[in-house]
Amino acid sequence: WRAGAGRPVATAGTMLRRRCLVTVQSPPSMKRFYQEVFVEPVPTAEGCEGAASSSSASPSSWRILLDSRVLKTPMRRPLELLSLEVAEAVADEWRSQGEHIKPKEMPCTTIGCTTIDRVQHEEREASVARMMPFLQMDTICFEDDDGELAEQQRREWGPVRSWFEQHFGVVLATARGIGAPEHPEETLSSVSSALSGRSAWELCALEIAVSSAKSLIVGTALLERADVTAEDALRWALLEEQFQIERWGMVEGEHDVAHAEMRLWLEAAKRFGRGLAVGSK
Repeated sequence: WRAGAGRPVATAGTMLRRRCLVTVQSPPSMKRFYQEVFVEPVPTAEGCEGAASSSSASPSSWRILLDSRVLKTPMRRPLELLSLEVAEAVADEWRSQGEHIKPKEMPCTTIGCTTIDRVQHEEREASVARMMPFLQMDTICFEDDDGELAEQQRREWGPVRSWFEQHFGVVLATARGIGAPEHPEETLSSVSSALSGRSAWELCALEIAVSSAKSLIVGTALLERADVTAEDALRWALLEEQFQIERWGMVEGEHDVAHAEMRLWLEAAKRFGRGLAVGSK
């Protein structure tokens, strides 16, 4: 602990880690050090970056209290969130901890901390540049030579690709075998330009979804379509793998663990994105 300005501060410190969006080192085991978790509005003068300033009574940002301590990011910046829905999602993760804190069960906290500690402090294009290779080699732009699997891919993936094309006003290519889909340059530049207009908060949640699904198309559909669930995204991302599992069986301790982790992060990205959408209204 360290003293804050008028209030002691709790820091996520050495607790959070997420693939390329790492804010700290691997966390040691830590006992739960708090009893109650609260959400409160951030005083107007302290509102978080990206929050709209307003003279109305409606709060522009929210923070988490562990007992009386303000929660901070690993870089000791205030963990201030743009909507009550997102703040409650983070608070729920802290409430659900048992005797020991399990950072891997706190994906919404990780998304919030990573946005504040990393994505807000870099050019939007840097986040977009990390995601664009997932479109160039997008999982759902490959079609198998196997007739049964190819038919399932066309049935499941075709409508998702069509939605993406209409959403961005672009044309996608597909590929078979080991070659990459040859998307037109106009497609890549248009999508990149459109994503660069997203906020740091939106980009961070999207990057989590994209890297989890190995697909920019699936990640975008998850966050920008109200009718798409994390289960839908998981099914699309793992369509070929599930096809092989149905034929040859699941490797317990490998497939099931990897799928559970992917589901956790996709659900968190969806909840975070939905909370941002609600908070912007």
